[in-house]
Order: sequence, then structure tokens, then C-alpha cells
Amino acid sequence: MPVLAPNSLVVITGITGYIGSHIGIVALQAGHRVRGTVRSLARSQDVRNVYAAHGVDVSKLTFALVDDLASEAQLAAALEDADGIIHVALAGGVPSIDDKAPQDAVNAARAILQVAARLSSVKRIVFTSSSSAAYLPIPGFMEDHMTDETWCDSAIEYFQHPPGGGKGDELWEATRYNATKALSERAAWAWVAENKPAFEISTVLPNACFGPVLMGAPRSTAAWIAAILSNQAAFTQRYPPDWFVDVRDVARLHVLALTEPELSGRRLWATAAPFGWNEMFAIFRKHFPQVQVPEDIPGVQGEPAKFTIENEVGRKALGEWTSLEKSIVDTAKSIGY
Repeated sequence: MPVLAPNSLVVITGITGYIGSHIGIVALQAGHRVRGTVRSLARSQDVRNVYAAHGVDVSKLTFALVDDLASEAQLAAALEDADGIIHVALAGGVPSIDDKAPQDAVNAARAILQVAARLSSVKRIVFTSSSSAAYLPIPGFMEDHMTDETWCDSAIEYFQHPPGGGKGDELWEATRYNATKALSERAAWAWVAENKPAFEISTVLPNACFGPVLMGAPRSTAAWIAAILSNQAAFTQRYPPDWFVDVRDVARLHVLALTEPELSGRRLWATAAPFGWNEMFAIFRKHFPQVQVPEDIPGVQGEPAKFTIENEVGRKALGEWTSLEKSIVDTAKSIGY
């Protein structure tokens, strides 16, 4: 039996974001009531319009203003009567340019847990973590095989103690995000271990996300698609091979993590398969011949990632992962191609 019965109240922080907007649709499709947190209530009508266009019942959709994720007063109002919570929002947004970002994320995670612990209604909380909590896809910052016990300790160390004390280089900026996701996720697990609340938690670790952009300009890794289609693909020469996942699969896995008993207390990889830039370029050439696509990248830089991720729990929960081709094509179509 699911942990949350139909018509349960699910609070989603950051519902206007790339991942959060999809989670809201999946939760409504599952028959739940949804309360989304927003930094400005002016955004709420945008969400309603998008959701109505997707055919979900917007009468079950409400909003709460949370412009400070560490504010227990704001969170108390937002989480009132919640049965389940999905914490997607990241303090400061993505990417944050503030080197306090890791501590801000830790403070937000703890605040949500502390407020939830005072509510008898809460049964489970799901935290959006990231593959970045486990690795950075460059030598020295990753393992050959990643499991649910893998953490990016080397990236955290680099962020906290950069060689020569020099902050601000490209690698330091990358490890700042690793530290933000890893330290906030660890803080959540540590808080639960110490305080033993009545509710359970799980975390979801998405990788490079592709798939339809529901509102606003493409953000995060979805912006890669827009960049390649607009002939601004120089970054593909620098960013190494990695794994991908479709944002719709990420959303479904979040809702399953909130409701399914067997997914309690788990770190869940939301990672479909390795991808390479040349594979992606071929998809663009096939489906969007009018677009100028870069020439293939020679050597390993253009090939799919060679490292592996133990993603079987997520695959079994979902049934199957969305293919790279469908994910890329649907992303492009959603932004006007």
C-alpha cells in the first residue's frame, strides 16, 4: 500500500523550476493535492496556465510564498497539513555565485526537517540531491563505478581548501555545486539519524537532465540543447562525457520515492545511461537538418562516458528509462525547434 493515499497534500518547493514543474504535474496526475512554493506569487499564474495546458486538475493546485528557504516561519505556513514534502528548490538558484551556497543549502534542509518534525501529518520527505553529490566527471573526482554509497569527498575538499587558496577558477566553481548538493544531502541524513522523526526520507540523484522545458528559458543542462541548436557548442569541447536522464523520469521517480514503501530511506540514482556529444550531434542532424551542428569531436571527448552507475533501483521503479533520442528531440521541440 502506498505511503500516501490519493488526495494527500504534497508540498513541492521550487515548483517553477525545470525539475519541480514536472514533479508537480506527476503528483497531480497521481491524484494528490499540490502546494508549490514560489519566491514570488506572481509566478503562480504561469504555473496554473502551463498545468492546465497539460490537462491536470488545477483546482488541486495551490501556492505558498517562500523567498527564504531557511525561514522556519515561512516554511511552517507552507508545510501546514502536508502529508508529503518534495524539496527541490536550491537556495540562491542554480548556479549560485555565492561561496556560502553549500551552507545555505544545509540550512534550508535542516529547516525543512525541523518544521516537518513539528507536524504530525508528514509521512515522508524526498530531497532532490544530484549526481554531483557523488562525483564530478573528471579524473580525481570520481570512481569507475558509482553506487548509493558514493560521495564526492575529493570535490568537497577542493572547494573547501583550493590549492593555493585561490577561489574562483573554473574547477572551484564546479566543485562549489558538488559541495552544495553533497553537504546538504548529508546534513539531511545526519539530522534524521540524530533526531529519529516519525517521518521517513529518501533522496533522488539526477544527472544531466534533458526533456521538455515547461516554462521560461531553458535552464541547467537543458540549456545545453539550446546552446548546441544555436551554434554555441564550444562547451562540448570542455565538458567531459557523462550520463543523462529525462526530466520526466526524474519527476516520476520523485513521486514514487514519496509514495512507495520499498523506496524509503534510499539514495535513488535518477540516471538513465551514458551519453556522448557525437551521439547527441547525430540526433540533431537526423531530426533538425536545418540546424548547423558541430563536427564530431575526435577521441574520448566525443564518446559516451566509460564509468558506470548502479541505477537498477530507479529503473525497476520506473519500468524503463526514456531514450536519449526522445529526450533530446522533446527538449528541442519545447523551445521552438
